[in-house]
Amino acid sequence: MKLRVKLILLIIAVNLPLLVFSQQLEEPSKWQINGYLKEMVTIIKSDSVLVDNLIHHRLNLEWTPNEHFSVNLGMRNRIFTGDLVQAIPGYSSFVDTNNDYFDFSWNSVDRKKVVVNSVFDRAYIEWRNDEWEIRAGRQRVNWGTNVVWNPNDLFNAYSFFDFDYEERPGSDAIRVTRYFGFASSLEIAATYADNMDDMVAAAMWKFNKKGYDVQLISGIAQGDFTAGIGWAGNVGLAGFKGEITYFTPYEQRVGGETSIAGSVGLDYSFSNSFYLMGSYLYNSNAFGQLNLLGGGNMLSAKNLMPYEHSIFLQGSYPIHPLVNLGVGTMAFPGENSYFVNPSVSVSIVDNLDLGIFSQIILDDPNGTLESTLKMFFARLKWSF
Repeated sequence: MKLRVKLILLIIAVNLPLLVFSQQLEEPSKWQINGYLKEMVTIIKSDSVLVDNLIHHRLNLEWTPNEHFSVNLGMRNRIFTGDLVQAIPGYSSFVDTNNDYFDFSWNSVDRKKVVVNSVFDRAYIEWRNDEWEIRAGRQRVNWGTNVVWNPNDLFNAYSFFDFDYEERPGSDAIRVTRYFGFASSLEIAATYADNMDDMVAAAMWKFNKKGYDVQLISGIAQGDFTAGIGWAGNVGLAGFKGEITYFTPYEQRVGGETSIAGSVGLDYSFSNSFYLMGSYLYNSNAFGQLNLLGGGNMLSAKNLMPYEHSIFLQGSYPIHPLVNLGVGTMAFPGENSYFVNPSVSVSIVDNLDLGIFSQIILDDPNGTLESTLKMFFARLKWSF
């Protein structure tokens, strides 16, 4: 407990001078500094009960010297303590992961009871005018349109279960966008890589057709030729979004096969503020079992879930202007497996929020529904 308090005080001490500095600059509009500090306790119940703690700190810095040029840095610091740190061999290597060309992640503390990991997940420069935008460096190339699953997101696939990472991963890439008018643009992006099998390079054309924002994508993605379509619009008063992507190997290799991933989703907000959203994912490249930790190296645009069919339904309702209740469920037809995700969020004061979440896996191997894994989270978040 003493170590945890000291680390929190150290993070606050680092941030306060930066915030004061940003307020005292002669031209403060050229600088933007923000971030958050989160304290989260996790209880994991399976064959035994494990208790973990995570201090999660983020700092974002943007410098905009003129209307055309900007520099962006985003740093993520995490302090892990608890039973998992001690129980899992190589835990420090597990959190010190780098899926990009440059290794911007490191462990500053690696002990039996505590691991401290830092990573720059944003580090890019950008030039833009009314028609062009050029960005180079570690960035998020966000091509997804759907809410839960994004088969069009060739560059930055992420796991729905990793709810504590709102910013989502970035890629070391260069991206060029040409704007042609209302909702119309051509974007070309490519990651840095030593060989073609590790590279993602693709183009996306966006346009508006009969009230729908439509995108067409094509390129190569980690050994596959790929082509896809995505859309976002409305059916009546309900939002309607979807993505379909086709993958086929450009050369014969072990384990390489043609596959299709597609997702569609509907969402609707009722007059009483009740929100309902449903989504479906088809994945012809089913590859394993459900992993709440994110899928590891298997996670990609064509491997968003381990099952062929996934169905998601979520509802939320603000029982008070400061309190929101929600529950999400997933079903996997043919697998006798289910996922349940209840949540409560409370706005305590401005910039201070409390969240209570749970992730539960239910299996039905013998006709009896049983919980095989329960994870409970309590998170306090201060934004600045």
